[in-house]
Amino acid sequence: MGLAAVVFAAALPAQADELLVGALRDQDGGVVAGAAVTAVDAKGAVLARDRSAADGTFALATPSRPVAVLVVADDADPLRVAVPHGTAPLAAIVRRHRSADLIPSVADVAALPAGGLDAIGSMLPYRIAFPGAIADRWLARGRGVTSVEGLPFYRRGDGADTTSLLPARAFGALVVRDALQAPWYGDRAGAGVVDARLFDREDAVRLTTGDSAFAVGRDPIVLGATSWDSDGVRRLLAARGTGALGPVSASVVALIGDAPGAHYAGAGTEMHAATRTFDAVARAAVTADIADAATRNGGSVADASFDVSGRGPNAIAVRARWRDERGTLGNVAVEHHDSALVFGTTRGNVARVTAAVALAQGDSYEPESRTVVAILPSLALDTPLGANWTLHLGGGASSLGTPGFGIARSSLGEASIAYTDRRRLRAEFVAYTEGDSGPAAVNRGFAASLGWEIAPRLSLRAWSLRDGDRFYTAIPLYAGGPTRTISNADRFDRDVVWLTWDAAARFDLVLRERTLEGSVRVPLGARYAFSLGSYRRRDATRAVSFGLVAR
Repeated sequence: MGLAAVVFAAALPAQADELLVGALRDQDGGVVAGAAVTAVDAKGAVLARDRSAADGTFALATPSRPVAVLVVADDADPLRVAVPHGTAPLAAIVRRHRSADLIPSVADVAALPAGGLDAIGSMLPYRIAFPGAIADRWLARGRGVTSVEGLPFYRRGDGADTTSLLPARAFGALVVRDALQAPWYGDRAGAGVVDARLFDREDAVRLTTGDSAFAVGRDPIVLGATSWDSDGVRRLLAARGTGALGPVSASVVALIGDAPGAHYAGAGTEMHAATRTFDAVARAAVTADIADAATRNGGSVADASFDVSGRGPNAIAVRARWRDERGTLGNVAVEHHDSALVFGTTRGNVARVTAAVALAQGDSYEPESRTVVAILPSLALDTPLGANWTLHLGGGASSLGTPGFGIARSSLGEASIAYTDRRRLRAEFVAYTEGDSGPAAVNRGFAASLGWEIAPRLSLRAWSLRDGDRFYTAIPLYAGGPTRTISNADRFDRDVVWLTWDAAARFDLVLRERTLEGSVRVPLGARYAFSLGSYRRRDATRAVSFGLVAR
């Protein structure tokens, strides 16, 4: 259980505003983003408001020193934090309700039976995962964005991506973005974004019969991981360095790895600068992925972005992004370029409206050249329907880039209703429809999820998806004759049930794709634990893994 530290500083000249800054974490050490943070005086009057940023930080400028700060985060108990005298730090816990958090935490990722990115990805709500693809509700023809520490890996030729490259247990956390955020991330993000975080992890050392991993140092840090899978051995070596120069902080990540029949490498950098009124972030990355095959099969991705966002609940964010993708498959060379200027904001404290629009341009050579200029909007409304009910309505458009279709358009509409008692129970029902052009396809479905904290240490998480995908193709009746449109229908129904007992010894039972999997972690002292798991491999055979882990 992690401890959230909220560190306040009050050091401005006389007659100037008080400046309170801090950072929020939950009981697992995870970032608490989007929380409403309010400073109040002794009479309860509001002095300032803010929302925690993506990294959990916040800043409050007040005319006088507050006596307390109120923190309200989604799916967490409200928190009142007394402001101490002086500059002494204040430790607090933002306790999330585990039953309501369907996204696997750092502790969940470490404990789940199977550790591959496709296996952990299939636990995410409404995600359809295979070795080579993770898609939000099979939107965008099943091609979402998967990345490692923000580094994108996928080949335009055959669509291979990170899910088939990483060793099991190489990563410790997942960052997930849904399809309505596609204007921010561009090509392929119409099926959502899943980023594997290598260095946010619970186990510093892991050695079992199926995999091994070690992390050395704190800053910089080096990570090595290996897994012995049914189709071969996967290896990864990664390093991260961070530093700061005045108000600017920077980090650099580099990695190199081997997968059965493939080699890959990548590097990226990220720089942050913050003032009292806005945050600025610059990112750049390049990756390469080459397959060992009789024919040429490889790809590279280079991308860069620059973000400026204001602070506060109604701030405006701006992003400039650019991406270049190249690949070869046999004698065919493919290229895709994507760039956009994106504007977005979230308005309201009760009923919340989130809007984004991308002024995008893309060109592709696969093997014919094609250029498209588009406006890609996204709009969502989240509003309460009483004390425990919430309504969500959303719609948007995105650009796609599946192999064989360099540039395409997709439009999505969705509606959901959720119930939560803010303590032990959460349920949601969602319906959606998506239309694609080039290829022409329609995807419709509905899904439901449930989170129930049966007891303080016992939680049940489950979700179910019923999805129908119809693909349309025009074929000539005879050579040179008129065409006829035929359709092919597929279903991607999924059900996941996940029961967790989280005490000194942790037990997990997972029913996934009609297969029962399980794991247990038994502590051996303060730092070590014995791990035992039974799960299904990529080739659908049963595997048992056991060994030692150390924090």
